[in-house]
This record gives sequence, structure tokens and C-alpha cells, in this order.
Amino acid sequence: MEMDVHRLDEASKRLLLLAARGAWTIAQRERAVALVADVSDWDAFCEVAIRSFGACLAYRLLSTLDAGSVPSRTLERMLQVSRLVAVRSLQIESAMLAFTTSCLEPLGVRHAYFKGSALAHRYHAAPAARPSRDVDVLIDPAVALEVVRRARQAGYTPIRPIGPTDRDLVRWIKQETVYGMLGPHGVLIEIHHSLDHGDGVLDSARMLERAEIIDFLGRSLPVLRTADLFVYMCMHHTRHFWSHLHWYADLDAITAHPRFDLAEVREVAASVRLGATIEACLQLHEFAKSADWPDTLSLERTASEALLARSVECLEGGPAREVQLRATRLSPDRAFAWQSSMPERAVLFVQRVRRRLVKLFGRVTSGVARRVRDAFNGGGSSGNRL
Repeated sequence: MEMDVHRLDEASKRLLLLAARGAWTIAQRERAVALVADVSDWDAFCEVAIRSFGACLAYRLLSTLDAGSVPSRTLERMLQVSRLVAVRSLQIESAMLAFTTSCLEPLGVRHAYFKGSALAHRYHAAPAARPSRDVDVLIDPAVALEVVRRARQAGYTPIRPIGPTDRDLVRWIKQETVYGMLGPHGVLIEIHHSLDHGDGVLDSARMLERAEIIDFLGRSLPVLRTADLFVYMCMHHTRHFWSHLHWYADLDAITAHPRFDLAEVREVAASVRLGATIEACLQLHEFAKSADWPDTLSLERTASEALLARSVECLEGGPAREVQLRATRLSPDRAFAWQSSMPERAVLFVQRVRRRLVKLFGRVTSGVARRVRDAFNGGGSSGNRL
């Protein structure tokens, strides 16, 4: 993946995070006005905002400033993106309801939607300004085969080519943690049977038991409990180095919501050994909503500063930079050493080495098997010619 780097001036970095929310307080607006005057490269600002899913949010706020504060070409470009996102949001909402009706409700499957449109409608004052790329749903792993089988019968296509039989589906389910299926509507449905990727810290069964019901466009829709969602969200976004701006908007919207209970969040986080992660993300939120942090960021001083430093790297470097940084993660679910205790780090290190050895062994055996097969096929062909 080629890296397309946009070097941001200091004012742009701060303004991008400050504009990643639904509304400004008086103090935030005053801070934004001061930052706008210091932005030196609006093209870079706009490119990063669009690439990192923050253009709609930024447009709604920056367009309220005095005329001429932000270049008209910048506002116009973000407005066009906002219109496209609004149309896409309608498609995703429709796709989510269609998947529920055709694939989940007929089977009586216990499930809960999270992220995307469900999150936007529950916590954001302007859901359409919070972009979504796909539909994410958590299901009971015991019924995964039934769900993907019914989905394929209903016209959903696995994004990874697989054979037509149930045996092929079973093999696919064993190999993947997320079952991506492209629907007839052109929207990707990501079916999850777990919310972590190897550490096993999140109890998906308990999360499904605690799921709550919201009204979604006149339909009842199960979603994760706020505390469960917040803990998952902090783990997931930290795993991806907070590389997207709309995740900052989620952080702002959820912490301001009446259902947000910090004591409950901390209790849930402690039960799954993610307390340090939660506290770092809460401090990251303070950085973002004030646009106030040290001029020079360090990976060594505090957890929240390290998190912000990596986030800015990903905003500037895009998806390619995030992919590069994955090699530095402690585990698939924990990006930083401070997210775990010393004993946990030792276990996770051994697990990481084991995974690499398993992959290496798989590549070696696959290569040997391919060479044996090619030799056998070649020998058979020669024999037939003789």
C-alpha cells in the first residue's frame, strides 16, 4: 500500500480534532477561530479530513464561522463530500434493516448492532454527519453457520471467494473472525462472532445478554449497552491508533450522552483488564476537545500522549501508515505495552511468536504441498504423452 503523506501544520492538527464533533461550546468556537487564522495549507487539511472521515463534521462547524474565515473552495469541497456521505448513509441504513429482516429475525438469532449507523442514531445529534462504511453486527457464534448460509441464499456474497457447499462455509467460518458479505444493495455486512482478535478479553456472550433496544427509523433494533460499547470502542480504536476522525466524534458524543456512566465504564474495563486503555482514551478526549497538548509529542511521557502522537501520524500518513504501525503492536488487540501488566506482556509476547511460527509453518507446508502437486501433475502429464 503506497503511503500518501500530508504534512499538517500545527494549527491544522489541532483544528481537525477540535472539529471532529457535533457542536462547539463558546470556548471551543473561540479556539477554532484562532486556529483557522493560523492554518497555512487548507488543501492538506481538506485531504486529511476527507480521507479520515471527518469532512462532514468539519464542514458543519467550519461553515458557521464568519464568511472568508475558511477558503470557499475548501468549504465547497467538504460540502460535496457531505452530500455523498448523506446518500451513502441512507443506503447503509436500508441495508441494515434489510439484513435484519431477511437473515436475522427469521432465525431468531440473538444479535446486536454496533458502530456505524446504529451508533450514529443513538448518540449523535446529527446522525447523517457521522459517516459509515459498512454494517457491523455481533451474533451468537453458535449460529454463525446458519446466518451465513441464509445470507448467501438471500443473495449476499462472501467477500472472500469460497466454494458453494456447506463444507466450504464451515471452513471459512473456522478461518475468519469476521464474515464479510456484500449484499444485493452493494453494502458490506460484517458479521462478528467476537469483538476481540486473540486476547479473549471481551465476553461477547455477556454483551449480547446485556444488549439494549433502540428505536431505529421506526423499528426496534438491538444494540450494545453503552458501557460495553465504550470499552470495546476504546480497545478497537486504540488497536487502530485512532486513525479516523469520526471516532473522535463518537468519543465526544457518547461521553456526553445521558446513558454514559463513567463508573460503570470503569467497572467493565477493569473486569477485562482494559482500565489503562480507558483512562488514556479519556485523556485523549480532553486533548481533542480543547485542542491543547504539548507542542512536541512524545511516545514515552504518558499513555495519552503516545496515543495522540500515533493518531497524528496516521492522520498524516493515511491507511498505509497505520498498516506499518501494526507491526509494533503488542498483540492484535493491544497496540501499546502500557495496555498490559508485565505478566500479561510475557504471555502476549509468547502468543505473538507462536502466531508467527504457525504462519511460517503454514507457508512452508503450503509451498511443499504445491511443489509435490506440481511434480505429480507434471509427471502424470509426461506419462500420458508416453
